[in-house]
Amino acid sequence: MNRRENVEVDILYNLLTYINASYTQDMYYTICYQILNNIDKIPGISINELADLCYTSPATISRFCKALKCDNFAVFKKEVQAGLQQASHEIKLEPEDLVAIHKNPSKCIDMVYDLSVNSLIESKKYVNIHEIDRLCDIIYDAKKLHFFGFQFNKILASDIQFKLVKLGKFSYAFADRGDDSQRIELLDENSVAIVLSVRARPIPIGELVKAIKNRGAKVILITMNENSEVIKLADHTFIVRGKESDFTESSLSGSTVIKTYFDVLYVRYGLLYPRR
Repeated sequence: MNRRENVEVDILYNLLTYINASYTQDMYYTICYQILNNIDKIPGISINELADLCYTSPATISRFCKALKCDNFAVFKKEVQAGLQQASHEIKLEPEDLVAIHKNPSKCIDMVYDLSVNSLIESKKYVNIHEIDRLCDIIYDAKKLHFFGFQFNKILASDIQFKLVKLGKFSYAFADRGDDSQRIELLDENSVAIVLSVRARPIPIGELVKAIKNRGAKVILITMNENSEVIKLADHTFIVRGKESDFTESSLSGSTVIKTYFDVLYVRYGLLYPRR
């Protein structure tokens, strides 16, 4: 997937993240709220019209767009438009599959569940306990530990952060406000950054890894994509086997497999390094 496609998907996600993380009295919350409630109109709206809708100024709208990593309002509108266009093809099935599900809607359940079950079974065959132990050792030895991820992986990063602190290991896992400000300024040469990504695409993961490396930190990549170009940028990569959906743009079974992999890591870490 190219840079434009990935950014366009993220712009919709980032709008939702921003509204979830902002206070209702924040002007940017109001802008997000109005955009999301009028999302289909945004590609054709003017900056003055949106400003009036939000009871704010065009200058504030411009600053909001820059907070979402868009150069200006025109770029923001283009990304929203392309994101909506791509989202309209979010679920992509062959005609015969569509006919089969139309005749028997329960096949939709089989399709999604079987995908995750089979992916987990395949993944389990390749999980190496020695690699799990090595990752546990890296986590234990890290003077400063940071978890990074986008979208679902951001939630997973917070989940493993919570579990590890109960086992006596503190780490950082930041949930940004939709602008993907990953707080890399806290990294230094004593930091270990664990980057989680099912597909590990060059944008945004590759750029994130480069930014982390520029801070002098060690990068550990965990991904299901053994062919990712990002692998050569990381100091070490752990490949999690399994099959991802080929009929959606969003991660389905991949999220389940990565989550299960980290559940194994959590249990194993607790056994290797019990809290004193």
